[in-house]
Amino acid sequence: MDISDNYALLIERSKQGDSHAFSQLYSMYATDLFRFSMYMMGSYHDAEEAVQEAVFSAWRNIHTLNDPAYFKVWLFKILSNRCKTELMKRNKHADSLPIDEYEFLTDGEDFSFDSTELKEALQSLTPPDGQIIVLSVIGGFKSEELAAIYSMPASTIRSRQKRALEKLRTILS
Repeated sequence: MDISDNYALLIERSKQGDSHAFSQLYSMYATDLFRFSMYMMGSYHDAEEAVQEAVFSAWRNIHTLNDPAYFKVWLFKILSNRCKTELMKRNKHADSLPIDEYEFLTDGEDFSFDSTELKEALQSLTPPDGQIIVLSVIGGFKSEELAAIYSMPASTIRSRQKRALEKLRTILS
């Protein structure tokens, strides 16, 4: 993965304890982190709390990041794990998609179907396919990055993504 010199410098400065540099890195992904957390947690408050805890954990552990090119993947993996832990504590199934509060998925987009349809369609996907779709569409993750998050080969991610998108098209048409 190729990263800019400025990005690598922000990560290096963060590793040396520069909170301003870390804040700049966080601001690059804040919206996508929150959207993903909303997908996982299902409520604004829980999503916000999960992001805060994940970002704090990332700040405390940035020194463990070996390759600056994987900062985004590393950050989302921390958030994903945080969300799953919280959901399991509440005796919820960590890979299910709660049905409420999903307007964030259609932010400003002109979809030809009702957002309830989108919610239900995403809920019908098997885990972690819904997460893969949300991360690739909203977060812009490439299959190699998703492979690192889910510890699967990139080819498996692409296959799952293709099947999930086909299923969504069928449901929404």
